[in-house]
Amino acid sequence: MNVSSTTGGQLAEHAAMLGDGGEVRVAGVLFDMDGTLVDSVPAVEESWRLMAEEFGVPALPATLHGQTAEAVVAAAGVRGDQHAHAIARLVEIESRPGQRLKALPGVQVFVESLPAGCWGVVTSAPRPVARARYGATGLTPPAFFVTGDDVTASKPDPEPFSKGMAELGRRGVSGVVVAVEDTVAGVRSARAAGCLTVGVTGTCTMAELAPEAHLVIRSFDQLCTMTTSPGVGLALAPS
Repeated sequence: MNVSSTTGGQLAEHAAMLGDGGEVRVAGVLFDMDGTLVDSVPAVEESWRLMAEEFGVPALPATLHGQTAEAVVAAAGVRGDQHAHAIARLVEIESRPGQRLKALPGVQVFVESLPAGCWGVVTSAPRPVARARYGATGLTPPAFFVTGDDVTASKPDPEPFSKGMAELGRRGVSGVVVAVEDTVAGVRSARAAGCLTVGVTGTCTMAELAPEAHLVIRSFDQLCTMTTSPGVGLALAPS
């Protein structure tokens, strides 16, 4: 089984087993970054506010979380002849040095429990922003980043997570891939790409994520891992 051949039925079986308190073996893990691993949503929204003020457009809605800088600028209503400047300015604001960001609850323990090489970050942030924000947390570096600079279509399109799965495949990962996301757009992207999709609340509510994800958790404290060879054993922590 390669990372792209998992069927919807197999994913549903894995999700049901997890929900019933069982353990499932997965081959790899893909994470969104902002609002999933990193407590950066306030920083993101502040960057949007500054850009909107500079370009004289209305405040941006929270529904844009999970989308690329290009998609955010387009949704903001910035004049067409100012798009390139607004995108560059947003990236500059978002990647500014001196940001103090932290990992969300349970994240550090969870990522440190994963074998090296079997997990990556799939984010809509541009590459400089992704590296600046993730680096500011002190978390263990992923095997790779797929960023907004690497795709032509933003979440909820499956392209970002499809590229993440391809990166895992290049590293010899074969089997079920879990994706963890905090937005509806991200969950839809991951599920359409063929991932076992776990929503984590915070940016969106349980009610918003549950119809889209295979499983929804409130924090990474609810997940635990058991190293297997190959892959990772995944289970819900006892409540």
